[in-house]
Amino acid sequence: MRLASPWNRARQWLAAPVLAIVATLAATSAQALPSYARQTGQDCAACHIGAFGPQLTPYGIKFKIGGYTDSDGKAGKVPLSGMVTADYTQFKNDNGESKSKTSMSEASIFLAGRLTDKIGSFTQVTYDGVEHHTSLDGLDLRLADTFNVAGKEAVIGLSLNNKPTVQDPFNNIGSWSAPYFTSHKANALGGEFNGVGGSEQKVLGLNAYTLIDNNWYAEAGVYNSMPTSMQSRLGSPRADGLGYGKLHGAPYYRLAYLQDLKTQAFQVGVFGFNGTQKNGQEFDDTGALVPTFSRQRFRDSGIDGTYQFLGNRQHVFTVNGAYVIERTTTNPADGSDTFSAKTKDYRLATSYFFRNTYGATVGLIKGTTSDTAAGSANRGVLYQVDWTPFGKEDSWLAPWANVRVGLQHISYRQYVDAGTLIAHPHDKDTTTLFAWTSF
Repeated sequence: MRLASPWNRARQWLAAPVLAIVATLAATSAQALPSYARQTGQDCAACHIGAFGPQLTPYGIKFKIGGYTDSDGKAGKVPLSGMVTADYTQFKNDNGESKSKTSMSEASIFLAGRLTDKIGSFTQVTYDGVEHHTSLDGLDLRLADTFNVAGKEAVIGLSLNNKPTVQDPFNNIGSWSAPYFTSHKANALGGEFNGVGGSEQKVLGLNAYTLIDNNWYAEAGVYNSMPTSMQSRLGSPRADGLGYGKLHGAPYYRLAYLQDLKTQAFQVGVFGFNGTQKNGQEFDDTGALVPTFSRQRFRDSGIDGTYQFLGNRQHVFTVNGAYVIERTTTNPADGSDTFSAKTKDYRLATSYFFRNTYGATVGLIKGTTSDTAAGSANRGVLYQVDWTPFGKEDSWLAPWANVRVGLQHISYRQYVDAGTLIAHPHDKDTTTLFAWTSF
């Protein structure tokens, strides 16, 4: 089949996005459109390593790039899904006493799937069972189409999203990096960033992207802070919802090469996110809003790669690695001297799955920073085993239900508390038994 020339469709395609997005979100439930597995007629293992997210197979990567719109052509489905996570975690409190806690960590509702022929969505609204608040957790609303460019097939699209990397199709950096499940009682691993990490749920970005010849991926976008009133209405917690400075016109870029060899696949890429925040604020111990900085410039850059051995899906093996560095320059609000800092984050995780059911993951996560007396951020080793009984073609209630049950242990090799390297980092270790279901 010959693909239409982009020039024949460009005017209509580029004029539609804003109006179509608004119209779609305002549409009634009469639009019978499916969520991902029901929409495509594929099982969860077709898109996800181990039949559960977030690691994506080549098919899952292309499904996301295609705007979540691929389908089996059958009508009568609704693009709604749900998710619930619960865990039992053992940890030590600040006094060194062993504690345990059972909680329903999160419950989410998703608008997930094809909304029109060219528009699809990953929109997640989450109730936090520990902090007891509801927020717009993730937003990735896409418009995508396929063209013929210089004799090559090219997917060209737009993504409207609320945190850099949530839209990333390789699910290896930022929002999607290891550990893939984290208890609310687990302490942070790796470096903490003002840009990629600190902007989550506080910004809106519009990103244009393309995948050419199923190999070359390029993306560029711009992010701006949402008004603080909108952040509050969308559920950003008081603890950090207003602590992020005003960001305007912050550019984001992503370049990657991927190769799908059917029985194996690999990807290498780079990305960057630069910006300047102004008038940073945060809440003090009394609940009063106080200024933190007048100006802070950040420059985030990183490199990542993925290798997957897929075989005949009997034995699946993956390696994911990423290195991210952030350079910041801060002008304090009190007029004191400007200071600079550099934070680095290293993540390497390998997973093995047998029949996309029984899995094991080991990850090494290390952070370093130049602005603490210890000279280093938190680092540790992640160990996880899990069981995913559903998500295959012949599974019970396929494709209506999926569940993962896992046991995870995070062993801290170094931990920095209030800028001080603590003497016994293993006091921060956590062991978690979790259940993660989607439907």
